[in-house]
Amino acid sequence: MINDNEMLNYVLQNAEMGCNGISAVRKQLKDNRVDGVLCEQLIKYSKLYHCANTMLKRRGAEVHHVSPVTKAMTSYAANRDLKRDSSPSHIAEMMIKGNTMGVNKMARHMREYDGSDPQVTMLAKKMLDTEEENIGELKSYL
Repeated sequence: MINDNEMLNYVLQNAEMGCNGISAVRKQLKDNRVDGVLCEQLIKYSKLYHCANTMLKRRGAEVHHVSPVTKAMTSYAANRDLKRDSSPSHIAEMMIKGNTMGVNKMARHMREYDGSDPQVTMLAKKMLDTEEENIGELKSYL
């Protein structure tokens, strides 16, 4: 079973990866059609990150960030992929894949979570809902 602090750290890392992924993609944008959606999603991830970070600190828990190696690999992969195709359709496809991975992992973590704190449960659910909403928003660009 996953405890409260582990779930909060997972939400934090998921939001951090979302922020990093969107930021990496936005740096390479050549077509601004999808930028508005990405900006809105970046704001949502930032809020989730801040909330999880605050909850962890209030509990006196250790905050586990995404490793610098993982961040670098993600940025490199995004840059490589966008050099091949930077169309709004391809960007949407890339982001949908990332969000889908996030949905699957979050759903798995929620099943394993002991659910002892309703606020943590609510934040985890908000993360899951956000990832699903992001997918819906991006589908119109495919």
